[in-house]
Amino acid sequence: MRSAGGVVSNKMFRAFNCRLLSTATPGRQRVGSRPPPAIAALWSDDRLTSEVLKPSKSSSKRKAEHLRSLARELVKLGPRQLQAVSPVLETDAELLEAISTAKGITPTNQGRKRQEGYIGKLLMSLSSEQQEEIDRQLNGMRKKSNRT
Repeated sequence: MRSAGGVVSNKMFRAFNCRLLSTATPGRQRVGSRPPPAIAALWSDDRLTSEVLKPSKSSSKRKAEHLRSLARELVKLGPRQLQAVSPVLETDAELLEAISTAKGITPTNQGRKRQEGYIGKLLMSLSSEQQEEIDRQLNGMRKKSNRT
């Protein structure tokens, strides 16, 4: 498509491309059109649940950060407070050992952060009910300490 001067103008080029894309040729979709019915049916299917789709990377990172913060709080707990949470933790001896190891490391040491990350990883291996129970107990302890 050349104009009288032999140069293709942008306006003419866009109009030509729009006409090409709007033609109903098999396998070619118009720009901004809906997906083919077969693909649209997959996305709107009620059988497609969250069990099939994996969680987003952002939500996985948020969960991991939350578990690391729980690990930091568990390490900061005193012996009596840790015993209050321990019924949930008793099922995992490795977790209790990791917490006691972290207590022996200086808080400013980089090794402590690594150990807290390891504790977070161990917390991730617990069931979601156990994680929620630990979180509930720690929230209860925080509320009690804020009252006094």
